Amino acid sequence: MTIIETLDNPIICDMTLPWFTDHMVDQDITLPRFKKAGVDFVSLTVSVPENSLNSTIRHIARVKDHIAARPDTLSFATTADEIMAAKQKGLLAVGFHFQGTEPFDGSVELVELFAELGVRHVLLAYNQKNLVGDGCVERTDAGLSRYGIRLIEAMNRAAMIVDGSHTGYRTSMEAIEICARPFIFSHSNAHALVPHYRNIKDDQIKACARTGGIIGINGVNEFLGETKATTEAMFRHVDYIANLVGPQHVGIGLDYVKDYDAIWGWMQDNPDLWPDNDGAAPIYPDHAQPEQILELAAMLLKSGYSPAHVRGILGENYLRVLRQHQRPTSA
Repeated sequence: MTIIETLDNPIICDMTLPWFTDHMVDQDITLPRFKKAGVDFVSLTVSVPENSLNSTIRHIARVKDHIAARPDTLSFATTADEIMAAKQKGLLAVGFHFQGTEPFDGSVELVELFAELGVRHVLLAYNQKNLVGDGCVERTDAGLSRYGIRLIEAMNRAAMIVDGSHTGYRTSMEAIEICARPFIFSHSNAHALVPHYRNIKDDQIKACARTGGIIGINGVNEFLGETKATTEAMFRHVDYIANLVGPQHVGIGLDYVKDYDAIWGWMQDNPDLWPDNDGAAPIYPDHAQPEQILELAAMLLKSGYSPAHVRGILGENYLRVLRQHQRPTSA
C-alpha cells in the first residue's frame, strides 16, 4: 500500500513557492513536477520587497495569464473549496502571496484590491525594516508602526492572512496580539533546534497556535541546520513544533527554488539582507524537493503520528485556516 493510499488520498498544500520573474523560466517544468510529486496546491510568491506596485500588478497579470492558458493542468484557487475542487479534477491548484508589504505602497486601501486579485497571505517584513515594522535581521527589535497596525486591521477586514515569516520578533508578537483571525508563519522553523535569525522562538510558535494558526516547515538547508536539506531534518522541526503546540498547528512551506546559483548570488549581493548569523556566514543553499513531502509523511507515520494528524500537516490544517479567512460572497 502506498503512502497516498494509507492516508486515503490526502490533500497536500505547500504554502511557499517563490515565483518572481527570475524563477519563472521553468514554469512549465516546476509546476507539473509538484503535481507529479503528489502536491495539490502551491502558493506562489508573486512579489518581494524590491518589486514596485506597478511591477507587482504586471507580474500578477502575467502569472494569471499563464494559469488561464493551461486549464487542463492548472486552476487558480483562493478558497479551500476551490482547492478541493481542483484536486477532484486532477488539477494543480495555484494561489498567491507576497513576501513583504511593500506592494501596498504605504496604503491600506490597496489591501482590498490585492485581495480581489487573489493574494491570500502577506508576510509583514522581509528580513529588513519597512513601513510596517522590523524584519528578523535588524539590529533593533522595534515593534509595529502605527501604519503597520492599520494595515493588519485592513488585512483582517479583507480576510487576508497575516504572515510572520522573515519578520522581527517583537513585530510578529505584536501582530499576533492584534490579529483577529488565525496567524501563520508560512515558512519558518524552530529556533530552539537551530538558532538562526530566520527561525522562530517557542513563544512565537505558541502565540501563533493560540490564534488557531499554523507554522509551515521550511525546506532550506541553513534553517534546517544542515548542509543538505534532508527529510530527516524537516521531520525534526515538524516533530518539535507538533510536540510543543500540537500537530494541528503544523503545515508545509518548502520555499523550493531550482536555481541555487541565482539565489546564492542574490544573497551575496545583499549582505544587509542576509548577514552573518551570530558570526557564521551564510552557507550555499540547498532546498528540499517536492518529492520529499511524501517521504516526510512516511517518516511521520513510522514514528507514530496518526493518519489524521499527518493529513492535517500535509494540507488539512492549511485548509482550516483558509476557511477561517473566507471572504464574504457578493449578494
